[in-house]
Amino acid sequence: MRISVDHLTEYRYEQPVGFGEHSLYLRPRESQTLHVRSFSLQCRPEVRVRWVRDCFNNIVAVVSFGLVKSSVLSFHCQMVFDVAEENPFDFILDTRAADFPFSYDEKEKSALRPYLEAEESERWRVLDWARSMLGDSTRGRETIGFLTDLNLAIHRNIAYRRREDEGVQTANQTLATGAGSCRDLAELFVATSRQLGLAARFVSGYLYEPPPPEGVSAFNRAAGSMHAWAEVYLPGAGWRGFDPTNGILTDHHFLPAAVANRPQWVNPIQGRYFHNGDVRSHMTVDLHIKETSV
Repeated sequence: MRISVDHLTEYRYEQPVGFGEHSLYLRPRESQTLHVRSFSLQCRPEVRVRWVRDCFNNIVAVVSFGLVKSSVLSFHCQMVFDVAEENPFDFILDTRAADFPFSYDEKEKSALRPYLEAEESERWRVLDWARSMLGDSTRGRETIGFLTDLNLAIHRNIAYRRREDEGVQTANQTLATGAGSCRDLAELFVATSRQLGLAARFVSGYLYEPPPPEGVSAFNRAAGSMHAWAEVYLPGAGWRGFDPTNGILTDHHFLPAAVANRPQWVNPIQGRYFHNGDVRSHMTVDLHIKETSV
């Protein structure tokens, strides 16, 4: 399958402003199932771009503006990539990980330590919520069945609400409000998994939804914007993705751009602007993802 993505993010300011260095987490991470055929980035105003790999091995475009000032800032990405079909259940767990709970070995614990660290301030509310949703099934369960139930519990009990403001709610905030964006629901899944002793990380990227049959409503609850989901490390299977926003395991339609142990470290666009005094701004996003033959 060949997928094209046309992604424009534009900021407009009521007066010209200066810009600090920006980091863009927009280019998909290549893997055995995803190959980037082409990627272009156009910026306004003109910038100097250098590419780096961060500590999580994400491919980051770092853009510098110099002394230029502008009332418009835009980043326009156009990309095409080939995606091999993937069955989200096509894996085999190590015997020791077949049932939950299980233990990571010493090598895994060393590598996964950043993804196992739970927020102590969120411990009891998150665990109480998980037990209230899953009952006694938080222990002594088949691992994939348990994680699928957790994924569905968030999907069914936490309302999806698109948020245009920056930042990610804590797991406690999402539980208190009973609603959140895709990034908030992904963070709740990550936080719950860690409290239960599972290594989990946050993923930002794109989600392609094939056109539904005539008369059938679209499925993706986060259509028209970048998406976020979670991954859990399972011995024998590696990192496996779970999307609590849509209540499903991830497959080849999920196109990761960046991963990290904290969601704020992989915001798609990170940077600052400068101006003497307050300046109002407005952001618009135009994102189109489709299958193509080109």
